[in-house]
Amino acid sequence: MSIQHREGLTMTGIVRKRDTGEKGNGGEFGATKRGEADVRVTTDAGADDATGAALIGRFGFDVRTAVPVEFDEHAKSAAAQLAKARSRQRSSVDALHRAIGGRKQAGGSWTKSDEEVVEAAHEWVTLADGGAASETTARRLRGPLREAQAGQEKVERCREQVDGLDEAFRIRGGWNRAFLVANANGHVHSSTACSTCRPTTQYAWMTDYSGADDEAIVADAGYRACTTCYPTAPVVDQHSLPTKMLTDEEKQDEARREKERAARSEKKAKAAANAPTSTGEPLTIADGMSQRPETLKTERAARSWAIDGVLEEASFVAYREQFDDASTDFPGSTVNRSSRDVIVESLADKHGTDADAIRDELRQKAHAKAKREYSDEALRARVAGQIDDLFRPSA
Repeated sequence: MSIQHREGLTMTGIVRKRDTGEKGNGGEFGATKRGEADVRVTTDAGADDATGAALIGRFGFDVRTAVPVEFDEHAKSAAAQLAKARSRQRSSVDALHRAIGGRKQAGGSWTKSDEEVVEAAHEWVTLADGGAASETTARRLRGPLREAQAGQEKVERCREQVDGLDEAFRIRGGWNRAFLVANANGHVHSSTACSTCRPTTQYAWMTDYSGADDEAIVADAGYRACTTCYPTAPVVDQHSLPTKMLTDEEKQDEARREKERAARSEKKAKAAANAPTSTGEPLTIADGMSQRPETLKTERAARSWAIDGVLEEASFVAYREQFDDASTDFPGSTVNRSSRDVIVESLADKHGTDADAIRDELRQKAHAKAKREYSDEALRARVAGQIDDLFRPSA
């Protein structure tokens, strides 16, 4: 049978061997002995409409005709509900142990069994109702006892659903199933009864693969295929034969890693787009005022470096020109002029234009900034002259 996939289907159920109905375990307190589940299944959906309606009413779907994937989705849900009921029941019984004054032993078990505690609490409350025992103690016990009894009833109802679906599965002749052990590098098994697993082993029921043939399951399980359950599975590692079957935690980890990779790629792409070079790399230039080179990571930084450097030198020269004996030699002027040429050429290459167009654009921005900064027209005129001179390419 070929594998049946369903769009958007998730495989999130975590079950234990005892929750899949394979063994027909007894109730929480062991008071109910179970035989075969009372389920009548025929493969003819029209043979008995009343039976079909009854099955749908009990299980929520027609167990006679549902395809393996749909059937096992319901079975997984029933197993998950049973596991949840068991967990709540365990908490309720533990609360009853504490209410009756029980203590835990070194190994973590209670000094009295669950059955003994329930029986003792029930007997005390009954006596208190008749006035033959302390009502104070009874008040402390009634709540936990009710919770434990209600929890046991819930477990029994969930157990009946699991047993009923297990029986329907058996009557229909069964089909291939896949269970992924829910831990790091856990194997994929054909059932929860594999000899390599323990009763406490937790599984992710991979219902997408219900009804698939062994070849399809082994192919998608990759290195995770259990060689005991699937004798034809190769003995390989995750590098030589990756898996398509992941636990929820692994899916979340992969989604997180993918998100981080995407964020890094986006950051890198943004940096490349903003870089002052056509290659997306930063631009390193010499700074006439420093012994160390300067690295410009963005186009904006490169433009600012060129404009601000010209304004600084133009202001220096324009101011000193007012004095006959003042030197107008700006420190590092020749080095800075060469570096501006490097910036201009790099920006022209990035934008696919000529250097004169970039140089003229920078010159205009420098003039606009000088106009904002200098209110004195004579000084502004001298600064403007220097700006035009400094933006001429170096010889």
